[in-house]
This record gives sequence, C-alpha cells and structure tokens, in this order.
Amino acid sequence: MDSSRTAVMAVGVNLIAVWVVAAAGGRATPQVPPHAAARLTQEQAVDEARGTLRAATARLKAHRRQPPDLRSVARDPFQFGARRPDARAAAPAGPAAGAAGTSRPPALEPAAPEIVLQGLAEDHAGGTVVRTAILSAGGDLVLATLGMPVGSRYRVVAIGADHVELEDAAGGPRLTLWLR
Repeated sequence: MDSSRTAVMAVGVNLIAVWVVAAAGGRATPQVPPHAAARLTQEQAVDEARGTLRAATARLKAHRRQPPDLRSVARDPFQFGARRPDARAAAPAGPAAGAAGTSRPPALEPAAPEIVLQGLAEDHAGGTVVRTAILSAGGDLVLATLGMPVGSRYRVVAIGADHVELEDAAGGPRLTLWLR
C-alpha cells in the first residue's frame, strides 16, 4: 500500500470513531442524585392547584364588581367615519346662556327622540318568559326590561315579540318601536 492511502484510511477511521463517540455521548443523560430531585406529593399538587384556582376566582370577582362603562364608547362600529356630537359643546352654559333678564322655560326633548329598537332577547326563567329590549337611545346602548327608564323621558311599559312600547313621562303619546 501506498503511504497516502494509509494516511487517508487512518483519517477516515478516526473520523468514524469520533462520530460514533459523539453520537453515543449526545444521547446519554447526566445522572441526577435521588436526593437532588424534588418530589411533589399528591397533596402538594392539589394544594398548589387549589391556590391557583382561588387566585383566578378572586381576579374574576374583582373584575365583575366593576362593570364596564358603556357610556364611554364613542364610536359606532357599523358607521365608518361618523362622529358622535360632543354633548358638552351643544349644551348651554346654564342660566347665563340666555339674555340677562329673560327667563325661558327649559326646552323639552322632541316628541320622537332618537330611540331605536336594536333587538330583543328572551329568557325562560321558571316557566315564565322574561323579555329584554336592546335599545339605542341618544348614542347609548340600553338593555331595558319592563318598568325601566329609557333616556330622561320614557319608561318601558310593554315588550312584545317584535315591538316595544314606551310611555312618555311628560304626558305625550305612547311610542311604539318595531323590530326591523
């Protein structure tokens, strides 16, 4: 044999040996002494899970105590680019708004306010049907049941399967809103 062939064979055998050792060494896991491994008993696991559940329950209860302020929503997701008018800019600045010496009675709301019936919901509680009207009143979303006020002037007096009747507190006619 030639010396160059012998050198190539020696290098090849050495490479194969290194590869085998590296492959075998990569699979071996270091031995951990039994006293170093922390063992979790079943009681400890249950106590830990119980603590986590109690913390999550406390967070949920705290969240439920503070309902979201739906009046702060200033946009209608179904109308692109529409802006809600600022109530502070449209309101007069109290009694100084009129001319000095003239006393005008406060203006009443229009007879047909911007109240729209958005939907109806039913709940069958104990054999009775409890209906809830979903109304849009002046830019606010109102979930109203019988007897609840809507806006500053109206009160819900009847909720049907496809309509809601509102009574005017100022003595005006009843307002019937139909579901579209």
